[in-house]
Amino acid sequence: MLTLAEKIIFIVLVIVSLVLSYKTFSRMFKIIDRGTDPIPWKETLKNFPKGLKILLTQQTLFTTRPIVGFIHALVAWGFTIYILVNLFDVIAGYVPGFEFFPNSAVGFIYRLFVDVFSVLVFLGVFYLLVRRFIFNEEKLIIKPPVHITDDVKKGVRRDSLIVGLFIMIHVGARFVGASFAVAQNGGDAAQPLATIFSALWQGLSANQLVLGEHISWWIALGAILAFIPYFPLSKHAHLFMAPINYMVPDDRPNKGTIKPLNFEDESIEQFGVGNMEHLPQKSLLDAYSCIMCNRCQDNCPAYQTGKELSPSAIEINKRYYFNSHGQSFIDGAEVPLKGLLLTDNALWACTSCNFCVYACPVGNEPLVDILHMRQDKVMMESDFPSELITTFKNLETNFNPWAFNSQDRVNWAEGLDIKTMSEDSDGEILFWVGCAGSFDQRYQKVSQAFATIMQKAGVNFRILGNEEKCNGDTARRLGNEYLAQTLMMENIEMLNKYGVKEIVTACPHCFNSLKNEYPKLGGEFKILHHSEFIDKLIQENKISLKNDENSNKITYHDSCYLGRYNSIYDQPRASIKAIDGLELVEMDRSFNNGFCCGAGGGRMFMEETEGERINEVRTKEAIETGADTIASACPFCMTMLSDGVKTLGKNEEVEVKDIAEIVLEHIQ
Repeated sequence: MLTLAEKIIFIVLVIVSLVLSYKTFSRMFKIIDRGTDPIPWKETLKNFPKGLKILLTQQTLFTTRPIVGFIHALVAWGFTIYILVNLFDVIAGYVPGFEFFPNSAVGFIYRLFVDVFSVLVFLGVFYLLVRRFIFNEEKLIIKPPVHITDDVKKGVRRDSLIVGLFIMIHVGARFVGASFAVAQNGGDAAQPLATIFSALWQGLSANQLVLGEHISWWIALGAILAFIPYFPLSKHAHLFMAPINYMVPDDRPNKGTIKPLNFEDESIEQFGVGNMEHLPQKSLLDAYSCIMCNRCQDNCPAYQTGKELSPSAIEINKRYYFNSHGQSFIDGAEVPLKGLLLTDNALWACTSCNFCVYACPVGNEPLVDILHMRQDKVMMESDFPSELITTFKNLETNFNPWAFNSQDRVNWAEGLDIKTMSEDSDGEILFWVGCAGSFDQRYQKVSQAFATIMQKAGVNFRILGNEEKCNGDTARRLGNEYLAQTLMMENIEMLNKYGVKEIVTACPHCFNSLKNEYPKLGGEFKILHHSEFIDKLIQENKISLKNDENSNKITYHDSCYLGRYNSIYDQPRASIKAIDGLELVEMDRSFNNGFCCGAGGGRMFMEETEGERINEVRTKEAIETGADTIASACPFCMTMLSDGVKTLGKNEEVEVKDIAEIVLEHIQ
């Protein structure tokens, strides 16, 4: 098909493209290499099958926005297939008459597949461009007051347009070229769409049809050669960087958590992340994996209630900084993050709900960046909201985030005949009460209800009493990692002293910390949440439930730390469903897509001054279900929802109860 001169020119262009691509791709990996906590590339490559599976199935696109996700998946599948198509087209350009198994079922299926997918990819990209540039869909926009750099303001729409037009030109030219080839042969049953399109070329001479196919070949493959060097600078880099992101080994029990800092290594001079170069290499890789879809902010409680935080802005700001200043970063420039990725207000607005991590289709974790930056603010700069001074002081002196005397921790159990470990350590299970369950007047009733359920079921349990200390979650999420580890290690020492093997707790924050974070510090225990334990008692017929005589409606609020962090959704609902007469009604946002109460990430101890109050937004959703009772399984959630009900003037109509209270009311 190509003349000798064209063949030489094409080879030269391929070489030029590869040389330029080497420079831009190596630049990208040099930028990533400047980060801390190096990516183990050998182990990463061993996970190639996992990355390939993500690439081929596009399974992560269907977590949220399933319809748009499917359209994007079609584009991704089509583009992946086109790697093979382009190879065969190059061969056809150099080998006259070449076709891929022309007279076989394999060749027929191949041509049909490419024919259909060419049109699907073209239409899919066209829809995505219309969605962004004509409809200006709100989900694709990062709204004020979120901080984005000038580079981002100029670059995102430009980059989206370049990538979209490239794909449409490449795929469109290839399809048009196929229609010219079909026209020369009078049609092809294996290419029905190209055959229909070839009707446009009726009346053209044979030479004109060959010329049309020729020009289309050059446009399609020339677009590829021109675009490959631009790949690392564009959002399209996610096509291959996202699978790599999923391939990076991860020994954490759940995503969205951070690894404990090593305070025993005296050579470490920086704790947390204050500069761009302090970020782990995985966090720098995240910037190149980002597709700029903004799924992470769809259900972000801070963003959705008008705060300055957008998880998407963190990754996009990071990416466009590299595009503009990558070489100076590679050369060793120190890049303070203050005001670059997000504002201080945005940093402290995060509730650590983990939605951004759950929703991201490319495996990014902006939450981890936030937690790392908080560590720097607290431990390196002593720059944090003034409310936290009291919180940290209370944790240090009273071992709880409030000013309650630690010696009063066991007062909630007066009259219940509950033994402490110091009195008798011969118990089957330890009830970890937690700070809220010990000191919060409302949640003390939940502790009492759960303890009563266990007593009625004949469970031989103990409590630590005054020897229990805060689990460390609040300090860790607020960036005070040293205080967090101090509390954790002291608790582990106490638990090991008594030989504790199994623990149950009513607090999801305690649950997540004990289950997923204590093992990293040497605390290996079997951990259950009280909603799991209650469901287990019901399933084992250790407690029996009577009917609800009032036919109440109940809606259940998913705790972020119970749900998205630990995938516990069914057990709390199972306990409600086990009570005949109760009707469980779901909020629009529930299960994985549940909306945060606003108290996580230490926000329980900070005032909310910007935008709408998160707890009121969530409470409105609960009330709109028409439920008589809002059920929760978390002390923080109970506080926030109860406050929301009172603020909205619905406390005479709607009650907020814990799962344990609801079950206890219905025990026979």
